[in-house]
Amino acid sequence: MPTPADVRKIALSLEGVTEIDHFRRPAWRTAKRIFAVMRPDGLYLNLPDERKEFLFAADDKTFVKYMWGKTANVIVQIDRVSKKELDALIREAYVHNLPPPKKVKKK
Repeated sequence: MPTPADVRKIALSLEGVTEIDHFRRPAWRTAKRIFAVMRPDGLYLNLPDERKEFLFAADDKTFVKYMWGKTANVIVQIDRVSKKELDALIREAYVHNLPPPKKVKKK
């Protein structure tokens, strides 16, 4: 069963990720934005809307819908997923929140 320490280890293994305090909760960010926050009720992941909807439909006990205004967010119950699945979900959120590649100027 994964733990918050596993979340930290996975997130910090990704290139360019830093850990920050987000309202007294550990959070991980790319240069662009926060992609994961360890909350008392689970792991918030910033994922694309279509992916969140898929997860809610797949298992609403593991992937809890948390509304912030009109936006649905996913809170993963980390004790209900494998370490492999947790790793894949964190990496998916990381990639979704990477800054766009720099454009190469042509001469």
